Amino acid sequence: MYKKLFLFIVVAAVLAGCTANKNTVANTPEEALELLHVEEGYAEVVKVYKIQEVNKDRVITVYKGLFDDKEEYFVANVENTDDSWVVTDAIGLGVPSAETVDEMTETATFEAGYVRRNSASNPNTKLVEIGDSKYRAWIKEK
Repeated sequence: MYKKLFLFIVVAAVLAGCTANKNTVANTPEEALELLHVEEGYAEVVKVYKIQEVNKDRVITVYKGLFDDKEEYFVANVENTDDSWVVTDAIGLGVPSAETVDEMTETATFEAGYVRRNSASNPNTKLVEIGDSKYRAWIKEK
């Protein structure tokens, strides 16, 4: 009887220790972007170019990511809720080119696109250096 009870307790302890915990927490906006990749299969972060603070609980990030074996640029809205950073929406901008330079992409929380490097800044938008010699990204919060 005691052998069965001991065996049951050991098996229960081993199984409880092997259970995965998916309630992962992101302590920074960068960690939230990584979790978006790991848990949702979104773009893998290659380099973060800008973390634009909107307020103490919200930032907009511009980053280069790898998606389907292609590098392109992404913009994500990241919010701090219950002491954890979470990506609420993200969108791919693609790769800057002459064809995409004046196009705009938007979500419920921001607008974004590309401009030529020598374009003047608009007071309502933030220009982001992305390491491209001809273009910069821009973001506008809503």
